[in-house]
Amino acid sequence: MIYEFYTGSYALEGEEGILRFRLDTEARTLEKRSAFSGIHHPSYLCPNQNRGLLYAVQEQVPEGMIHCLRIGKQGLTKDTALPSGGADPCHLSMSRKQNTLYVANYTGGSLAAFELKEDGGLKGRKDLRQHEGKGANPLRQECAHVHFSEEHDGLLHVTDLGQDQVFLYREEDGVLKDTGRRLMLSAGYGPRHLAFGPAGLPIIYVLCELAGKIVVFKKEETEYEMIQEADTLPADFAGENISAAVKRSGNLLFASNRGHDSIAVFHIRTDGSLSPAGIFPSGGKTPRDFELFGNFLVAANQDSDSLTVLELDRTEGTLSPTELGARLVRPCCICSI
Repeated sequence: MIYEFYTGSYALEGEEGILRFRLDTEARTLEKRSAFSGIHHPSYLCPNQNRGLLYAVQEQVPEGMIHCLRIGKQGLTKDTALPSGGADPCHLSMSRKQNTLYVANYTGGSLAAFELKEDGGLKGRKDLRQHEGKGANPLRQECAHVHFSEEHDGLLHVTDLGQDQVFLYREEDGVLKDTGRRLMLSAGYGPRHLAFGPAGLPIIYVLCELAGKIVVFKKEETEYEMIQEADTLPADFAGENISAAVKRSGNLLFASNRGHDSIAVFHIRTDGSLSPAGIFPSGGKTPRDFELFGNFLVAANQDSDSLTVLELDRTEGTLSPTELGARLVRPCCICSI
């Protein structure tokens, strides 16, 4: 199979910040196809495949930017750009109707909603939800830190690392309404990203950056209840670690560790709970993001300036190194297209 994907990075404006790669799993090749420069810290990307577009953050203070890029045969070209509404935008997601782009402003502690034009371009910001509060960790939770959003089952799920909560919003007439419902994490856990269970399983997996844990919530009648905490690190690990990304592929769940520099793999049981399959080296330093392509996992190792490709045994849930990889500037996001 042939897969194509973009990488975002912490490149400076004059460096190649967004690259396009082609992975051929049968020929076992990884090829750089094109590169784009001109955006400072394009650290997170989101595709609009129906419109042939790619959205990118410009992560900076005191206010970031959101860019809309058009995908062409010769590469990416700039279309529209707007202020993000807060400092350090770090995550993008699209609504199910594909008419709204959601932006998580990490340092700004806010969630912005941007209306999209018919052709997918940025029309304007239509809402901004400012979070207020702090958590138990004075260094990392001194204020609200909105980190991630994804629409699922009619609700927008929004992680706030600074407040140890997942907020649930509902969109009504273009405005985000806070339902008042929360997924509550233990003090100091720092929820970063989340993933949803397989079809038919009302499960949410919340990766907690500061705790090195995945907290599993299961829907019981109308509310979610915590049913499990699973460690992403070995029991004997004593160093500094910051968990980063969590992804589900079939009946396997994956999470990356920055510090331990590894990918933790779990089998998903029939009730949605997790059974550890193993923890495997990412092949680089600081795997901030990764993506699954068939039976291969591509990791973006920010501090070793590298992509590494690992081969997956889906039955055993094990990852093995391959000869494939690439050098690039501070990669931190992988966006499949």
